Amino acid sequence: MELYVHIPFCIKKCNYCDFLSMPADDTVKKQYLQALKNEIVFYAESLPEKLETIYFGGGTPSVLMAEQLTELLDLIRSKFDVCPNAEITIEINPATIDYKGLHKLRKAGFNRLSIGLQSVQNDKLMLLGRIHTYEQFLQTYSDARRAGFQNINIDCMSALPEQSLEEYIEGLHNVIKLNPEHISSYSLILEENTPFYEKYANHKELLPDEETDRAMYHETKRILQAAGYYRYEISNYAKAGFESKHNSGYWERVPYLGVGLGASSFIGGCRTKNICDLKQYISLWSLTKIGLHNLMISSFVQDVSLSAIENDSNEALYQQYDEIEQLSKEDAMAEYFFLGLRMTRGVSIQQFETQFGCSVFECFSQELQELEKEKLILVNRKQERIALTEFGMDVSNWVFEKFI
Repeated sequence: MELYVHIPFCIKKCNYCDFLSMPADDTVKKQYLQALKNEIVFYAESLPEKLETIYFGGGTPSVLMAEQLTELLDLIRSKFDVCPNAEITIEINPATIDYKGLHKLRKAGFNRLSIGLQSVQNDKLMLLGRIHTYEQFLQTYSDARRAGFQNINIDCMSALPEQSLEEYIEGLHNVIKLNPEHISSYSLILEENTPFYEKYANHKELLPDEETDRAMYHETKRILQAAGYYRYEISNYAKAGFESKHNSGYWERVPYLGVGLGASSFIGGCRTKNICDLKQYISLWSLTKIGLHNLMISSFVQDVSLSAIENDSNEALYQQYDEIEQLSKEDAMAEYFFLGLRMTRGVSIQQFETQFGCSVFECFSQELQELEKEKLILVNRKQERIALTEFGMDVSNWVFEKFI
């Protein structure tokens, strides 16, 4: 099982960001942390599974003090059965943490960092609304190495406004020179209700054209592969042995618990999403209400299914979650494909049959025949796997829609 811990705070939202995040003062942060601890303790008592990965995401978790983050991790370790070699990741942004803070995090047990760089050009960072410069990123990266982190991911973005192919390639080479273990490269997506959407949705001419965007995509794979990074997922590249175990678990449908504001969980074939209103979340998991709340929802956690919320005694679930979805067998089979195909190794034919009790070629005969004919997937019967081709990777969203 995996654990995701959501820290929704940041110094300021970036111009492209539609994640559940916001600035907050120290009082709100302390209230949130107490509520988060209460939620962690409750689930730890109800879920006995071992944790193979822990991931602190946001927002920007590093806007909290290192001592606060250490307290959270110590609590998790004391309440959950954490594997000795668990991958424990925390997202950080440059200019939000110094060497002393990073040293404390490493000493506390965090063993993987994900640093949000996005671009090596300061004018692009300013355009994105980032709070740091490239020089500050370099200092943070150096501090992280000095603090003992030997597993670091760097986030990069492509197809930025007014970004040329040459600029993007130059940035990629600069990142490679730092020799991180993992690199994530994402193409900018204009999300509604963001400053970027308002500015560029009707002015696509200010963004790289489709041909340049595709060139950036292909150059990323070529350049990173030549530097010793292989693509194991559509947007993620790693040196051998440094693939993100946590993120891979999402694509492989490993059960995971999400705690915190708006966090999602996948347990017992049921997908849930916590409430997204900060005041409601703090109120719901406040110390004065925790005992009653535990009593009301304990049966749900012990047997995760829609039948649990149909019981009047579990009415509090409607306050706890914004979304609850019990997947049908058909939904689960489709999800197995459109998540698993994100991985370059694809999905296992044998595992599908073992999990669902039927042949993949019977359940998705028409879809697979069509995709194979159009050279979007490769069916390797010898290795018993189905994976996207290079062309399939290029139009992956279209492929996934075949299974939705």
